[in-house]
Parts: sequence; structure tokens; C-alpha cells
Amino acid sequence: MADERDLRYFMGHDDYWVAISREGELLGGGFFVTSSYVLTSTACLPGLRAREPVDLHTARGLPLRAMVYELAEDVGLALVSVLPDPEADCSAPQADSAVKGDGWLAPYRPGPQRTVLRGTVDAVVPDRRDGEGRPLCVIELAGDLPPGDSEGYAGGPVERHTEGQDSAVIGILLDPEASGRLSETGQGSLAAGALSSAFEVFEKLSAEYLVGLLREGLPELAEFPGTSETRADAAPVGPGPLPGRRAEASEVFETGRFMAREMNALAAENPLLARDMRPYYMRLANEVCDEAFRTVYGEPGDD
Repeated sequence: MADERDLRYFMGHDDYWVAISREGELLGGGFFVTSSYVLTSTACLPGLRAREPVDLHTARGLPLRAMVYELAEDVGLALVSVLPDPEADCSAPQADSAVKGDGWLAPYRPGPQRTVLRGTVDAVVPDRRDGEGRPLCVIELAGDLPPGDSEGYAGGPVERHTEGQDSAVIGILLDPEASGRLSETGQGSLAAGALSSAFEVFEKLSAEYLVGLLREGLPELAEFPGTSETRADAAPVGPGPLPGRRAEASEVFETGRFMAREMNALAAENPLLARDMRPYYMRLANEVCDEAFRTVYGEPGDD
């Protein structure tokens, strides 16, 4: 069991990934895929159900309020909803796909003495299933450690680190049990679920939802337990009167809507691009929401 004060030492310097804990016990890793949602493994949320609270700590050790939002047991993935904090700067990372031979690195580690996992992509296998479950694109990983030594790393991001290419997140590290269920042999292996599959599993990460978010404006936070009471009692924050901040935020979303329309037109002109547009929709929605929150709440440290 990890003491709450020690959780920050499980972190590196990448602000997009987090440690997940409950009542001071470290459960595993996860990472932001939008400004409001963290992707993780169901193995990191043992016995928990939707709407139950969990604690997150950013790479800088900043605590965030969060709750389990959706569990996809058949593919071993989960989505955690995060209450935005003006003190946190948790932008989603650049996303991309992987190919055999890519170098990879998993920056999250479950303890200060545990090594950073790294290696090469052994294979990318689409449409793996656990029984009657939904298909998941599985990235089979060759690493420096035997699969058994990867215990506790589940839920963290897997980054591509290939010479001549930009670093990008390609997947989420699966726990050994889920890796075994999704392997052809049924034996444990080191594997990740492709990020593209997570976009398909969770409606909140779909291109349709993210584009809709740009149309509708700031997400509604009332579903978060205790949010309405907290927001009602909180002192106003951010620069300028509230009506002015809302007007500026509306301009931010209008710019986002323009970009989304142009991206839709681009995909319509070239159908081959359509299947690869999801990471760009996610990046656009995240940037727009981040800018809108900065407009409404102000930068950390603002009076």
C-alpha cells in the first residue's frame, strides 16, 4: 500500500499520464485522452463500479477528483471522468498508430525502483476478441523484461519512440491476464490495446461525440458527484466578469467548429483519410476545451 504523500514519486515529468489510487492505495496508471477523460485498464479499478470515486495524481503530484465513468470488461479498458482543475495542465498527447518494428516505451511505472518498460513492436493484430467480446486491435510488444515482471504497469500509455518519427501514444498497456485472454495462444504476453480501438469502444471518445462537443460548448459537469454544491460555493475565478469570459469561450468554440467543418470536408473529399481522422478530432476537441477552460477559469496563479 502506498502512502498518499509518496504517490508523486511514481511519476515522471510527462503531464498527460496519472497515477490512480483509492484511500491511499495505488491501483495503477492511466492517461488523459481528452481534457476530461482518463483511459485506464479495468485491472486498475478492481471491484469498482461506474460513478464510484477514485483519486488521481498528475505527473507533478497534483491531486484531482475523479470517478469511474465506464467499464468495458470484455476488452479490459475503462474510462475515468475527471473534474477539471484550473491548477492542472493535463493536455492529451499526440496519438498515432504502430507498425511492426517500432520502438516503444511505457513512461508510467508503479514505483520509484521499478524500471521503465521499453522494447520493439513485435506485431499489430487487428480484431482480437475475448470470447464474444468486442474486437480489439492488439499491439504485441517485445520488451526487456519477462511478461510477469510487467505486473503493476497496466493502464499506462505506450509511446512510439522510433528514430525519424515524432513520439506519440500508440496504445494502453494491458494487464497480463487481459493480454493472455487476447493472445492466440492464451498465454500471458506483453501487449497493448491500440488507441484507435479505445476510440471505437467508448462513445465519449468517438469522432461524432467530439465534433458534437465543439457544437455544444463546455461539457456539463452536473453529473459529477458533489459538483453542483462545490461550484455554487466556490469563489468566482478567472479574468474579467463572467459574461465576458463566456463570450470569449464562445469565440473559441466557434473557431473549433470551423476547423471541424473543414476536417469533415477533407475526409469527405478523400474517403481514405476518414478512418484515420479520429486522433485529429480528439486533438482538436482537447485543444478547444483546454482553451475554453483557460478563458473561463484563467491560467493557474491568476488573481
